Amino acid sequence: MISFRFHLVSIVAVFLALAVGVVVGATALNGPVTHDLRQQIGGLKSDKASLATKVDHLSGQVQDAGQFATTYGAQLVKDALKGRKVLLLAMPGTPTGMQDALAAQLDAAGATLTGRLQLAGPYLDPAESQNLTDFATGPAHPLGLQLPESGDAGRVAAALLAYVLSGKGNATDVKTVLTGLAGLHMITSDPSAVRAAHTVLVAASGSLPKDVYAGQAELDVVAALASAGASTVVAGDAGSAAGNGVVALVRSGAQRSTVSTVDDADTAVGTISAVLALVEQKRSDVGQYGSQRGATALFPAPAR
Repeated sequence: MISFRFHLVSIVAVFLALAVGVVVGATALNGPVTHDLRQQIGGLKSDKASLATKVDHLSGQVQDAGQFATTYGAQLVKDALKGRKVLLLAMPGTPTGMQDALAAQLDAAGATLTGRLQLAGPYLDPAESQNLTDFATGPAHPLGLQLPESGDAGRVAAALLAYVLSGKGNATDVKTVLTGLAGLHMITSDPSAVRAAHTVLVAASGSLPKDVYAGQAELDVVAALASAGASTVVAGDAGSAAGNGVVALVRSGAQRSTVSTVDDADTAVGTISAVLALVEQKRSDVGQYGSQRGATALFPAPAR
């Protein structure tokens, strides 16, 4: 008869065998496995160092490009838009510094700036849409303007804006419409300081991730300008090329074939790109420039 002691000894022997097996196996594998892991870790460290070097190199190139653009930008665009009337239209939230930099490059290019029109936040507020519709269809409506058959306030107001800003209708229509929008707190510019132009540089900022209405309203303005025959370039920052940002919406929609975009207008290189894109528009050429999604080149070809 098998005793309890025999069972106990058997169990101890099994666990002892397992322990010896683990030790022997670990000892046998320790050399090659450890060596292989060390090699992999070493390779990863080498890759990380190589990537860090490349990042530093690219960062240096970006800084050099920015310095070059700051130093020689005015010479690169000199007289490229000589005598051409250009309106600078800024979407709500566009930094003043970006607008100033774009205006400076337009001046360097010899353009005649017909004004700087700043749209205000209420223009993009859906709560103000009825006021916008009532205004666009009211007494300020120019006689020759055919508004789109739409209940969308953004489309209707954009058609009105594009009509007067692109030089259609009477010379007094610009001041009349802008004065009305100023009364509704939808622009912050002096209506008397803005004149019509056949070329419009639209400045924008931000991706508007949670605001579909605002993004569409900005796109409506751009689309209406292009439809009215204005040469149109949208110059924004990286944020505007994502989400519901106007650059992203232009690039992903029907306006891509008629409206040029720049997604780094908050840099010296981007302000030059914006001017060169306007030059291309004179030749009916269209391009998407920068480094964000939808861009086809870093910058336009220099003006000849």
